[in-house]
Amino acid sequence: MAELYPRFDLDGQVALVTGANRGLGRAIALALAHAGADVVAGVRDPASADSVVAEIAGMGRRACAVRLDVTRTREIAGAVDEAVAAMGRIEPTAPSGLATPLQRPIRRPVAVSLLIP
Repeated sequence: MAELYPRFDLDGQVALVTGANRGLGRAIALALAHAGADVVAGVRDPASADSVVAEIAGMGRRACAVRLDVTRTREIAGAVDEAVAAMGRIEPTAPSGLATPLQRPIRRPVAVSLLIP
């Protein structure tokens, strides 16, 4: 399966991926893990990320989930702090959780995603 992913090396890095429990976020989390990164899944319900966390751990990488709703800016700093407490640090981030226009105007989640350190 590793041949499906681009060749880049993130060995020893810790990535925070929003929306990592499904869809694009899950694909990004798995790709980063395949590239060597440990992964923090930033999701609305941490229990919803159990399967992706287990799959990443099965690759020999560290993984955990933190509560993070990117449409609630007050949650971002707490989620980052929790991720750092669990993993020691975070380097790359992959903001993938965008609300649909029916949930919120699309400009707001994009702006929030760009603010993630």
